[in-house]
Amino acid sequence: MTQDEIIQRNVHKVRLFIDAWEAIDPDVAMACLAEDIVYINQPLAPVIGQRDVRKIVAGIMKLSKKVHWELRNCFGRGNTVVTERLDCWDFDGNGWGLKLPCIGMFDVNADGKICGWRDYFDNRLWFDNGGPTLHLD
Repeated sequence: MTQDEIIQRNVHKVRLFIDAWEAIDPDVAMACLAEDIVYINQPLAPVIGQRDVRKIVAGIMKLSKKVHWELRNCFGRGNTVVTERLDCWDFDGNGWGLKLPCIGMFDVNADGKICGWRDYFDNRLWFDNGGPTLHLD
């Protein structure tokens, strides 16, 4: 694969991951991730491995009525894909109660799986507007 083809593959994988969030489908989301995924919601501690990341992803999805991640920018460089997003969440069926500006950084391995996922956003905005825990229980 050329570098351009790798970047296109990586961007496509991240878009599939985002689509899985909007479909509220943890199985499809997890299929995009490597077994040794490292997930970091800054400034929280890293969550390592599919088993623990699934707990958080499935937990958030279970509490979500609707999810929309509006991509404002999405581009790749090397093995990294950068997303500028407005993540919209409906936790109670009453509309978008939380609109969260977010920058996401996704590292994609040689197998085309997301192996690193870092989101940067205002944690206070998340929690003050009904966002569920981002910690492992």
